[in-house]
Amino acid sequence: HRDGSPGGSELIGGVQKWRIGCNWKFPAENFIGDLYHDISHRSVDLVGIGPSGGKGRRDSAKGRVAIAFPRLGHGLLGTLPYYAEPDYAPMYKNYPEVERYYREIHEKRVRTLGDRMRVMHRVGTIFPNMSFHGWQPRTITVYHPVSPHEMEMWRMYLVDRDSPLEVKEAARHYFLRYSGPGGLTESDDMENWTGASESCRGHVAQQMDFNYQMGIGHATPIPEVPDGVVSNEYTEENARAYYRRWGQFMKGLRWEELMPGY
Repeated sequence: HRDGSPGGSELIGGVQKWRIGCNWKFPAENFIGDLYHDISHRSVDLVGIGPSGGKGRRDSAKGRVAIAFPRLGHGLLGTLPYYAEPDYAPMYKNYPEVERYYREIHEKRVRTLGDRMRVMHRVGTIFPNMSFHGWQPRTITVYHPVSPHEMEMWRMYLVDRDSPLEVKEAARHYFLRYSGPGGLTESDDMENWTGASESCRGHVAQQMDFNYQMGIGHATPIPEVPDGVVSNEYTEENARAYYRRWGQFMKGLRWEELMPGY
């Protein structure tokens, strides 16, 4: 909604809700660390839906890793704890006012955080059914199960409340191009999720197990992040942690068993 009252603060936000014929765990696994589906977004990248007409998503960042939290089932893709902000990367070259705002925010973050530890995250899933984009488009998504073969998806779009109107409008247009039932990138994802759900219902598929062996045995603890383990970004460690945690809940364990020490 937009509050345009004289002298009042501008606020643009929103939520989209729609139903998809897929199991709710597929998108949760997608956002927790599935990078090998990116080839399905090749056509969107060629179209150029990015903020300045470039690629729809950022190029792969140096040092990017997968971080899993096996005890809790969470996981994300990001960069290991670091102590210096990377150089500013322009994303809105076609919108000088927007570019100026994000550069100022970057400089303010550098001044505020100094050399304190921080973790950069791109996408992730909070167990069991909430995912997020840490970069643009900044969104939070919740997957509501309707049945084993259908879910209702709620995607919430986040915009800085105090940002100029030009920034909010640029973000709104980009978010709609990227995410939601009409977003080009998310449309690709939904095709994958519905196809995977449908294929799992066949007789042959019901007799087989998924293979989640990639990267097994290569996760190492992260001293700065309690309960966290890190792997190369192309791994299924995050998915293994997620489904292992889901299996614990499906066994009907007592809360004291599910959350020891918390």
